[in-house]
Amino acid sequence: MTDLSSPRLGLVLRRSLAACTALAIATTPVPALAGPGGARTNTIPAPVQTAKRPNILFILVDDMGFSDLSIMGNKKVQTPNIDRIAREGVLMTQFYDPAPICSASRAGFFTGRFPAEVNFLSYIAGRESNRALGQADWLDPKMPNIARMLKGAGYATAHIGKWHMGGGRDIGDAPRPTDYGFDRSFTTFEGLGPRVLVSDEERDLAEQSDRLGNGPRFWEIKTKLTGLYCDMAVNFIGEHSEEPWFVNLWLNDVHDPWAPGDDALRDVMGRGDSSDDDRMLATLVKMDKTLGRLFERLEQMGEMDNTLIVFTSDNGPLSLQRYYQGGKTAPGSVGTLRGRKWSNYEGGIRQPMILYWRGQAQAGYRDERTVGHGVDLLPTLAAIVGAKVPADVDGVDLSPVLRGQPIAERPALYWGYGKEGASKQPPQPHLPHDAAPPFAIRDGNWKLFAGMGGANPQLYDLAADPGETTDLATTQPGVRDRLLAKLKTWMQSLPK
Repeated sequence: MTDLSSPRLGLVLRRSLAACTALAIATTPVPALAGPGGARTNTIPAPVQTAKRPNILFILVDDMGFSDLSIMGNKKVQTPNIDRIAREGVLMTQFYDPAPICSASRAGFFTGRFPAEVNFLSYIAGRESNRALGQADWLDPKMPNIARMLKGAGYATAHIGKWHMGGGRDIGDAPRPTDYGFDRSFTTFEGLGPRVLVSDEERDLAEQSDRLGNGPRFWEIKTKLTGLYCDMAVNFIGEHSEEPWFVNLWLNDVHDPWAPGDDALRDVMGRGDSSDDDRMLATLVKMDKTLGRLFERLEQMGEMDNTLIVFTSDNGPLSLQRYYQGGKTAPGSVGTLRGRKWSNYEGGIRQPMILYWRGQAQAGYRDERTVGHGVDLLPTLAAIVGAKVPADVDGVDLSPVLRGQPIAERPALYWGYGKEGASKQPPQPHLPHDAAPPFAIRDGNWKLFAGMGGANPQLYDLAADPGETTDLATTQPGVRDRLLAKLKTWMQSLPK
């Protein structure tokens, strides 16, 4: 076993970091982060009125719970830097992930399509597992997506951080992120091209990625990844400061196993309900501090004045059996919601969505009325920059929310977590109470679930019962049958 604490290895890591940063960025470095921080019809909407199109920074956290941020109710620790952009921007509290699992959710954000429609049903794994699930090995690079849309609108584009839409495990021939419209990419072991491999956690996945080749790579400990990604984002932004830029900053530190580092852990020790909870909380706080330094650096560069920051998470907090030993609850909070990661109940797919845009977003606006969804990101950005919305996009334009105008009605939303006839189904939460049926529709305040073929429907009124405690399928047969018919029609349209 390699001694990761040895001075010699530390020197090797630092040299590897410098070498791979040069390969991945190929630009004069900007100084490192410093200082505390503070029905499917689509029209082309008019762009938001502004002197020039905004830069766009999309921060996607991995496995963050609905109530993990202090602005969403966390009393154990504070997340002041993320809270600040929420207080100075717009905070949506009825925003949904495209799926309760990472790869499928990311595909929905990226393409504006419900993931099951593009054959993304679970997380992308090895070829055999993907075949058993009946899903793709990677996202079709010809499909319209945010990066290609913005690049066509004159934006410099970069993906930095977790990818997980193809590449890794035993799949070494997947497209790189740059094949989807990014000018530059840097990812980790679940993507190809320039990447960092984690040396102290999930080492087996990193070693599989190393054997695939297909891009320069180096090793680093997990606790340093978010700082590394933020430094690379600053480098890219500095290089493109004279033109509009779009950066996907997809972080993976809140995903277990947590590696906050000793100093961060000491700061929160004992505030959690278990040692695992302490480690998750420490990681959350460290991520917030790192993002605060990023925001401060962008402020110093003059980039915050016209940058739209979009912040949310890909799915709810984890739900593995080992975190429930001794009657404990798994780390990560969904508040009073039901369900967690791997569940179509609210706790698995509902997230806070923060939209920060100085001088354009209605500062301090907390929107608890608009029902938003990850597929809305593409048409919303299209409206803001004046780009054409691709055909067949499922989402709607949420840009009125930036001006403090809630959206009262929208087309129905759909979730498909699994596939009829597949020999394998995606994972389920450890607690049976959190395990939801694989298919769901939200229409207005009603949310209906169904199993394969539309079996065993469940119906909830989210306005009266956001915790999904009372199944109304038998007492509201008219609503049940109407929504079930719509859901089954959508299910029948999915790839076979």
